[in-house]
Amino acid sequence: MPPRTRPYLYYDVAVSICSTCHRKVEGKILFEAGNVFLDKRCPEHGFERVLVADDVDYYRRCREVFLKAPEMPARYNTPIRWGCPYDCGLCPDHEQHSCLTLVEIADACNLACPVCYAASGPH
Repeated sequence: MPPRTRPYLYYDVAVSICSTCHRKVEGKILFEAGNVFLDKRCPEHGFERVLVADDVDYYRRCREVFLKAPEMPARYNTPIRWGCPYDCGLCPDHEQHSCLTLVEIADACNLACPVCYAASGPH
């Protein structure tokens, strides 16, 4: 009998938040059917799957090929209060400035992020 396999390829781990209660949760980045998904589980609200990208090859190039040494932000616009991912913006703990911002749209977006490049928030 051949071994059973899952319908996806496991790629990496991630830190995320529950889209219901905003609790920090661990997630898994998976490749399935040409798409990139983030699977996460909140102890209170259960399992959630989020589409991250619809092109596995491009996603991998962004993560593995287009790398450079981190450059610090010219200025910080957010103080450190609760830590990532709750301090939205460039805080002193940020690893580098935003040179190419990849925005993952989630069902929990409230359009209030101070660094939204679409300027769709009230800021």
